[in-house]
Amino acid sequence: MNDNIYAFSRTINRMSEDELRSVLRVLYMKSAHVVKRQEEQGQKVDFAEAVQSLFRNMDTPFDLRRLEQQALAEVDKPNEIHITFGESPLSSLKMGMSTLPDQEKRSFFSIDDNYAVGPLGDLTRRADLQRRHLWLTERVCLNDREAYAMLELESLFELNATIQSFDSKTSIIIWYANNAREKTGLLYAMYLLRNSESPIYLIETSGLYQQLFDRPDVQYDVLHTGEILPEKLLAMWHVCSEQEPLSKQERLQLEQDWLELSVQPGLLRMMGNGVIRSLTEDALDEYIMQKVRELTPNWEPGKFIRSARIVGEVIGTSSQHISDAFVEYRLRQLVLQGQLEMDGKPLAMRYYSIRLAER
Repeated sequence: MNDNIYAFSRTINRMSEDELRSVLRVLYMKSAHVVKRQEEQGQKVDFAEAVQSLFRNMDTPFDLRRLEQQALAEVDKPNEIHITFGESPLSSLKMGMSTLPDQEKRSFFSIDDNYAVGPLGDLTRRADLQRRHLWLTERVCLNDREAYAMLELESLFELNATIQSFDSKTSIIIWYANNAREKTGLLYAMYLLRNSESPIYLIETSGLYQQLFDRPDVQYDVLHTGEILPEKLLAMWHVCSEQEPLSKQERLQLEQDWLELSVQPGLLRMMGNGVIRSLTEDALDEYIMQKVRELTPNWEPGKFIRSARIVGEVIGTSSQHISDAFVEYRLRQLVLQGQLEMDGKPLAMRYYSIRLAER
């Protein structure tokens, strides 16, 4: 038994990272359960004793998985889990739905990785996930590389376990726009949910936006869910709240779409006629060069153009929703190829400028 801080320290030093994470998750769930019960019933529970009991017995072999399952059983589970792709749409959705009653019955979750860029493969396998992470880490600008390398890989490892932990009685609502990032993310999410018994609902925001809000005199093409106002996302939710969940056949088709896409060799995915196409990573290079040529006459002869200006021009004029980090990466590659010249340090796009290479 851990009856002092020194014995406790020896115990945690012997534990693996997974075991420590499990203990923290159990602690979080138990504390949330106690606090909620005290608020609802005025019930006085010696929370400090409950926590100390958990820590005192950590040196005794016990089944952490079973403890987690017991703690989960005590936690009030949401009726709905809303999934978006990226923090921007997640924030807008949470703000839009904050006016609805029964907030405790809804949970919100974001899949942040951009699966439209980089190698795929079987991302439930550690080797394939590490290969993807290494590829992305090598191409992130130098200023952000260390933080990305340290933080993002663990979050990718956790994604599979997190999605598979969703309770089978909870409805899952996935919000996505018809762009390569969100649609590829949708396919991967459906693959991770392949064994889930939860009913799954899809809200395709770009098409629904046109259906609900476009007028003959005002039409707007939604490139990604994050640009939709919170109140309009709420209106979409009301429209879709009575729809039927995906059928078994529809789910199987989306899972199969992921399996087919994940083995294609391209490193860049873009939309074409409503279908995700796998392309080589240099597929955008000529479009980037075109934008540099168009901007050049607006500057003094030989003057460098801020790389952020070029990235913004590429993203702002494209009919695709493109990652700014990927465009910036391709700018640096064009410098290495001798098509562009650089002034400054490639730590991030704000630190350097670009011009056409002199021939």
